[in-house]
Amino acid sequence: MKKILLFIIITLLSCTNKKSNKTEPIIPDNSLIKNTEEKKEKEIIDSVKHNFLDVQKTKNSPVKILSAKLLKNQYSDHKDIQLTYKNITQKNIQAIKFEWYCENVFDKPASGQFFFVKGISRGHTDILLKSRKVESKIWEDFSTDAYTIIAARAYYVVFADGTKWELKQETGMHLD
Repeated sequence: MKKILLFIIITLLSCTNKKSNKTEPIIPDNSLIKNTEEKKEKEIIDSVKHNFLDVQKTKNSPVKILSAKLLKNQYSDHKDIQLTYKNITQKNIQAIKFEWYCENVFDKPASGQFFFVKGISRGHTDILLKSRKVESKIWEDFSTDAYTIIAARAYYVVFADGTKWELKQETGMHLD
């Protein structure tokens, strides 16, 4: 009886130690896909940021941004932005469209008005701005996590005489 029991134990042990001929499923390495997607996202972010930092684009702007400040909104956790700007032309300005690019505390594009393009927000004014005059305006609730303003600029200006000025965009990105 001892021999039979010993035989059964040895047989069971040998069966559990045998390597299975079954192949394990191959789990794809998503890190390659993730790294490629992150690289593409970083390239897009860098391109948008570079576009805003390119001062050559705004050198002929009829509106000069004197200051751009983030303000805490007293009614919510959103941030407001205050732009102070000057009409540097001889003509009166009827309307101005502005845009700004902000980043959060992690140096990533901040949340904003546009779901598909983070970091960029826009605002406009249609209050007459006389020649050489300075004005300031606050846009409320534009971001929940903006920490720093990278750049702000006018991108479309309508003069009182009906003529217009538009920032030259090389990216082909139109948000209107």
